Amino acid sequence: MNNKSIFAIVCLALCIQYSYSFMFEVRPADEKCLTDEYRRDTLVKGSFEISDKLSKNLAYPTELVAQSMQMKFYIRDSHNSIVFSNQDAKSGKFAFTAHEAGEYLYCFLDSYRPHATIMPLSRTVSLEIKTGADANDYQDLITKGTLKPSEVELKKIEAAVDQIKEEIVYMKGREETMRNTNESTNARVAWLAVFTIFVLFGTAIFQITYLKRYFKQRKLI
Repeated sequence: MNNKSIFAIVCLALCIQYSYSFMFEVRPADEKCLTDEYRRDTLVKGSFEISDKLSKNLAYPTELVAQSMQMKFYIRDSHNSIVFSNQDAKSGKFAFTAHEAGEYLYCFLDSYRPHATIMPLSRTVSLEIKTGADANDYQDLITKGTLKPSEVELKKIEAAVDQIKEEIVYMKGREETMRNTNESTNARVAWLAVFTIFVLFGTAIFQITYLKRYFKQRKLI
């Protein structure tokens, strides 16, 4: 591998982002979900923060409104199983490994506290998700003096390149699966077309034979 190829791989590793940040508003008694797709054994880490800022123009005391506010945060995997759950989410971190490939749901539900008398207010949710190489924590290596900052950066690039390789292999496998599915579908469609032609020919021959016999019995021909 020449220097140009190495430089291209390093640039690609630096350009690819594995960290995603979202900020959105969740209305009272409403639920908002984000969907992300992971392949198997993908490491996922993240953090969330829910704003508790209240409007100054409230008909009720701020303390009473705050007591009625409750945000639920949960993560579901592709089989609809709970991966992470926080029934009274305010801020925190989460981490899990995707044991199955598929779509994962990040849902925030703004609900009432039990026996709350006041409708909660809309709040802003900040969500950050890190996957793959970006989810690895290298800070301990720097703190413990195991690696220098420059070595840590090189290790990050190495992990990113490895992940790119894994993604390419994964996409190649997906492409082969899709190609096999398309070829199988095309073969079935072709056999169906052949079968349809034989049915049409058989039906036409039967109709001609039947009409010919009918006309002969009626002595019309």
